[in-house]
Amino acid sequence: MNLIDKYVAEVGKHLPRKQRADIEKEIRSTLEDMLEERNQASLKDEAAVVALLKEYGEPRRVAESYIGPRYLIGPRIFPTFELIVKIVMAALLGAGLLGYGVSASITGSFAGPDFLSFLTEFWTGLLGGMFSAFGTIVIVFAILERVLPASEFEKEEEKWDPADLAKEPDPDEVKISDAIATILFTVIGLVIFNLYPNVIGLFFGADGEWTFIPILSDAFFTYLPWINLLGVLQIAFNLYQLRERVWTTFTRLCNIVLEVSSIALVIIMLKGPSLIDLGAGKLAGTPLADVSDVLTKVMGFVPGLVLAIVLIVSGVEVAQMVYRLFNIRYETK
Repeated sequence: MNLIDKYVAEVGKHLPRKQRADIEKEIRSTLEDMLEERNQASLKDEAAVVALLKEYGEPRRVAESYIGPRYLIGPRIFPTFELIVKIVMAALLGAGLLGYGVSASITGSFAGPDFLSFLTEFWTGLLGGMFSAFGTIVIVFAILERVLPASEFEKEEEKWDPADLAKEPDPDEVKISDAIATILFTVIGLVIFNLYPNVIGLFFGADGEWTFIPILSDAFFTYLPWINLLGVLQIAFNLYQLRERVWTTFTRLCNIVLEVSSIALVIIMLKGPSLIDLGAGKLAGTPLADVSDVLTKVMGFVPGLVLAIVLIVSGVEVAQMVYRLFNIRYETK
């Protein structure tokens, strides 16, 4: 077996079985013709053959030029795959948080030393479920990639107009509506927590009479100075954003500091005493007295669930800001 035969055989190792013989025959014929055109060189002229094969290319790359790149999940169905992954992951996360809230309300694991172990078990189970779901989706779409015709996922190409780029939002532009909404809700929250905390509670009626029971515990008010500080800083930051109308490295760093501070406060509040107080006979003599134990557990899980959602949202925002900062640095180099 001469060098060309060995070369063709090596190329064939990277070719599909059905096409291998035809492609090998074509490559061999092409190489022999090229060798013959080069000063009437023969297969016995090893130096000429080696030079020719170097010029023709590495066997794996030559094989790829005939069959194209190979994908586990190709570009034609990847957008659908990405959409399904996002939907499934969001559904699993939402179901997991709901299950966590219900379990924690039953076991009373929203505060104290049990919190960290309970949270660790929850996230371990949730991440395991997410990895399993992701693997299943990958397998399904890898099969679809190989059995479905291309027309199933291909759409008719639309004419692209560069003028459409003007309609695309600037990634560095501040969303005015978001900033105004943040300021509005922050002000409302600060006013309620500081001036009218007693409006947060249970309101129910029986025999034509309405009864209201405040539910915030003394522990909540120990965190109020820090809530006020972060609230005021958040309002000031969004007012500054409304004036600047554009994100900069400085404002992104400020936002990261605010979000990380909020995350730290949320973690402290989650680990601390209960933020809800329905003890000391508050429900005695009311229609809810018979279900006071269940109601106490249910109401006890609500602050933890809300804080957990805030924790996740803040964490995602910090990750986005950090990613954008590194992206900007990379683009400016």
